[in-house]
Amino acid sequence: MNAKQNELIKQLAQMGDVIYINQDGSRIILNEEGRESLNTQAETVLYFFQRLDIDMLNLLLDDANTYQDFEKKVFLKKLDYVFDDLLQVGNTYLNRYDGFCNSEECNFKCKGYSFVGNVTNDYVDFIFDVRDNRVFDMYECSQFRCDSPPYEVKRHLSIDDFELPF
Repeated sequence: MNAKQNELIKQLAQMGDVIYINQDGSRIILNEEGRESLNTQAETVLYFFQRLDIDMLNLLLDDANTYQDFEKKVFLKKLDYVFDDLLQVGNTYLNRYDGFCNSEECNFKCKGYSFVGNVTNDYVDFIFDVRDNRVFDMYECSQFRCDSPPYEVKRHLSIDDFELPF
C-alpha cells in the first residue's frame, strides 16, 4: 500500500460509518461509528485482524515484507483459511488479549496478542513486529503467554494446520 492509499484509509476510518465496497461487491464497514481512532498502520492492521478481514489486511500490509517467513500472498492465504474456519463456526469478531512470547529459545518477551473468537473461544496467538507504528512482520507463537488470559479458551488454530491447494 502506498502512502496516499494509507492516508486515505486512515481518513476514512476516522470518519466512521464509511463502507468500503470491494470489486466483488462485498462491503466492509470501516471503523463502525468511528468508535476507534485508527491513527497508524499498526492500529489499523490490528483492527482489521480482529474483524477477520483479509481484504483490508491485503491492502494494509507491505508487499515487500514477508510474514512468518512467507511472502505476503502466501501468508494471507494461510491466514484466510484460519479466518474462514473461525467464521464457519459462528465467530464474527476476535477479542484481543495482550501478551508476549514466553520461550527463551526464540522471541522471548516479544509483544503479541491472543485473538479469541467471540462465539467459540477458539484462538490464535501472534507476535507482531511493530516499528515506527508499522507492522513489519507477524508470526504465530507456540509459547504465548497472556497478560490477563481470557476465562476459557477452546481450540487453538494455526496457519500451518491448513494446507494450501497448490
